[in-house]
Amino acid sequence: MAEDFPSNFDVIVIGTGLTESIIAAAASRIGKQVLHIDHRDYYGGNWASFSFSNLQSVLDPQTVCQSVVDPQIGDESAPSGLVDKDLTLRSNFTSFTNVQQQWNIVVFEEVPAENDNPESETQSPPNHKKVWTKEEILKESRKFNFDLSPKVLFSRGEMVEVLISSGISRYAEFKNVPNIFSYEANESKLVRVPCSRADVFSSKEVTMIEKRLLMRTMTACVDFEKNPETLKAYEEKTFGDFLTANQIQGKIRQFILETVAMAEETTPCPAAIEKVRKFVTSIGRFGNTPFLWTLYGTGELPQCFCRCSAVFGGIYCLKRQTHSIALDADGQAIGIYSQDQLLKSSFIVLEESLNPKSAIKSGISRAILLTDKALVDEHQASLINFPSIGGKNAVRILELPASAMACPRGLFVVHLITPQATTAVEDLEHVLTALFKSDVTQRPNVLWSLHFNVHQYENPEAGSLPSNVFTTAGPNSILDLDDNVLQAKKVFLSMFPGEEFLPRVPDPEDVITEDMEEFPPEAADEEPSDQTEAETAAISNPPSSDQ
Repeated sequence: MAEDFPSNFDVIVIGTGLTESIIAAAASRIGKQVLHIDHRDYYGGNWASFSFSNLQSVLDPQTVCQSVVDPQIGDESAPSGLVDKDLTLRSNFTSFTNVQQQWNIVVFEEVPAENDNPESETQSPPNHKKVWTKEEILKESRKFNFDLSPKVLFSRGEMVEVLISSGISRYAEFKNVPNIFSYEANESKLVRVPCSRADVFSSKEVTMIEKRLLMRTMTACVDFEKNPETLKAYEEKTFGDFLTANQIQGKIRQFILETVAMAEETTPCPAAIEKVRKFVTSIGRFGNTPFLWTLYGTGELPQCFCRCSAVFGGIYCLKRQTHSIALDADGQAIGIYSQDQLLKSSFIVLEESLNPKSAIKSGISRAILLTDKALVDEHQASLINFPSIGGKNAVRILELPASAMACPRGLFVVHLITPQATTAVEDLEHVLTALFKSDVTQRPNVLWSLHFNVHQYENPEAGSLPSNVFTTAGPNSILDLDDNVLQAKKVFLSMFPGEEFLPRVPDPEDVITEDMEEFPPEAADEEPSDQTEAETAAISNPPSSDQ
């Protein structure tokens, strides 16, 4: 494969994560020659989605523990043309640590029917709770889609706008997330968060006065965009100050802070208000809540952008190592050394985990649970906010049923995400205790769990890399993908100022091929006869040989 590569490219993208894939698609779309490579044997990097068996191989605790946790620079097989000034990339490392897997297969239980009348036993047989064994779950491996970095999309967020305007949305399917809940610690229960005006005024969780305060405050956040002068009074204040000034206290303060704005008391007011505005304006576009879920998992999105890039000439190669970035005498990148071959390029885009100038700053604590019952809704996806309690970080929870194409029918995938403080097990144990291990009856059984931490990296100082080398951020604990789209756009415009970012992909019916151009102009103006339609149908559906 190496000898078939062209010798020069406009852009070489290393890593097939989400941000890298958006950049590759945008560059290919305007006619640039793009090479997109990854040392892994799958697309998506730390954004990928896996079946059950594939996830086991990627995050196998023994494999990860044997890997080099501290990033190591270089390897023993340096290319022959390498010189001292070239920038050697990281190798032999993992982005995942503290991996812990546990099986908790329940014992079979026979639950009597609600009707205890012996005479009606023949009419209402006992209900049998479905029992899942480890062997049955593994047998259904291909029906699972586990996300390393599960995310939702704001209906009017940057990602959705790019997907629609570029036409790339046709490569994936989406569903509204109709359920948004918050955990009420004082009452140890889940409370539905009202989103639309109708939800607010039909909610029994807040008083009428609180409903009016909630609507007034959320409307004010939206109106700030039209009247920016009114926001100046809060430019130097925190979001907590803004809520206090608007008499927002108690339960509705928690709703706005932790579920609507997804902010903290100390968050700068303008930033939090922008988050509230995005939440509110996204309601009603595709459903009664602001959020969309990507069917088959967030890992579909990098593949959508890779597909777009490939359609417009991007060259793809997995399982290809990159040793270093080749530099000229002025310190500018001229290409990469990959498998003892120099591939030249005007620009290089690099996933941050490979950048030798970046350092691990923190991480994400993650858990994936497999349960036999839904916490909220057996048929639709649900988003649950678990607030900060006892000094612990707030936790975002995504519960996905079979309709989200995440698992077989009768099972539920639950994702937990929070900023890392210690290890994933310690950071999330209180959430599992409250939602799955409490004394409340009818709690879901956790059949299987996987905990792990994902590294995050410090951005290198300006000037530490050549000006034509760009690094892209990996996953974070934020719930949506808008920051990744904005970063991709910024990198693209730095490389190609004045070019359009991801212009619309032509619809299939608008594409004119050479064969179509051969038809005489008058043929397009003629009305097709019934015989022509019949002939066309025969061509599309030729008769079988036995007719």
